Amino acid sequence: MSNLFDKSLPKTTSYWKEGNIFFIKNTSFIVNMEEGKAMAELLIFAMKDKETVCLLIDNREAKGAWPKKVSQIWESNDAYISSLQSKKMATLTSSTVTMMQTNRLSRLHGMETFSKAFNTDFNDEVKEFLLGK
Repeated sequence: MSNLFDKSLPKTTSYWKEGNIFFIKNTSFIVNMEEGKAMAELLIFAMKDKETVCLLIDNREAKGAWPKKVSQIWESNDAYISSLQSKKMATLTSSTVTMMQTNRLSRLHGMETFSKAFNTDFNDEVKEFLLGK
């Protein structure tokens, strides 16, 4: 899985597929704008992948905070936001506050049925949300 955005992704972001689940792992939120745009392209790529049923974003080990300009990609870019409403996406967080903030953004954009954050590991509750099992 090599793509044009790969060269711009931060070294702290990795991705892979297991079966029909697309995994993205971030270990730092301290990224520049080019890296943030590449991360958005990665998410769009995952959503368009025909074999992918759902996405799991693991931010439990991520340090720092998204720079404001990078956060705006997720919060205000309508083209980006609309591309994310095709498959379910779960985000694993390391804190209840981060989980609540992420879920607030999902509600704000009308995506709560597609996108949900959890302050857990990849457990049965997360699998139930993503796969309905």
